Amino acid sequence: MRRILLASAAVAFAGAGSALAGGSASIEINADNPQNCVVVASSATITLGAFDTGVPGTFQYQCNFVGQPTLTFTSANGGVVTAENGGGSATYGIYLNDAAPGGPPSTWLQSNTTPQSYPNITTSTPANTVISPVFQVGLTGALPVAGHYSDTLTIDIVP
Repeated sequence: MRRILLASAAVAFAGAGSALAGGSASIEINADNPQNCVVVASSATITLGAFDTGVPGTFQYQCNFVGQPTLTFTSANGGVVTAENGGGSATYGIYLNDAAPGGPPSTWLQSNTTPQSYPNITTSTPANTVISPVFQVGLTGALPVAGHYSDTLTIDIVP
């Protein structure tokens, strides 16, 4: 009798355990990665040449999305300036686009009209691809006095 009682208890316990087992859970997993762009390479210095002649520079960027970023150009001085020989300044043109420029620097964005933002000036590209658009600068007028002229051009890039 004792064996039957123990066997019955074991079957009842096993049956109760299987009745408690089972079920499922669904868990939603999310992650976010905001759009961003980074400058991969750029010229450290560009030396301007003759009036209305474009001088090539380097500007490469990469974005983590398919689309076109907005570029903002800002000249620190509104052109190249010198303090020598009584001082002087000259405007220069700025060109950055996927196609070669169709005109001389005097028809490009002018350093004395920055900051200016330009959306969609480069083609839509695959995500995480290094883009190397045509980048040139050039004097739009003669340098007025002898001396060393300089300016800092900042190019900001945002999605």
